[in-house]
Amino acid sequence: MAKIYKGKTPPCGVYCGDCPHYTREKNPCPGADIRCAERRCKSFFTCCVEKKGLDYCFECHSYPCRRFKQFNDTWKKYGQDLMANQELLKTKGEKGLKSSYEAPPVK
Repeated sequence: MAKIYKGKTPPCGVYCGDCPHYTREKNPCPGADIRCAERRCKSFFTCCVEKKGLDYCFECHSYPCRRFKQFNDTWKKYGQDLMANQELLKTKGEKGLKSSYEAPPVK
C-alpha cells in the first residue's frame, strides 16, 4: 500500500511512497532524502549527483545507460516503471511524478 512521500525524489526516479522498503511496517526505509544522503545508493547518487551535478538520470547524455535499464527491470516487479517516471520528471517535474502516484484510482 502506497504512502504519501514528501521528500526529494532520488535521481533514479523511484517514488519512495510506493517502495516496499519505505512502506514496510518493520524497520522502514527513511526515504531518499536520508537514504541517498547516507549514500546507501552509491550507483545513481554518485553518478548523477556527485560526479555529474545532475538531479535526475534523464538529464545525462548516457541516459538510459545499461545500469539504469537493469535497475528499471528490477523495479517493474514493484509496479514502478522508472523510465516512465523519468519522463514524468522531465515533462511535469517532481510534483507531477508525485501526483501521479498519489492520485486516487480512476473507477
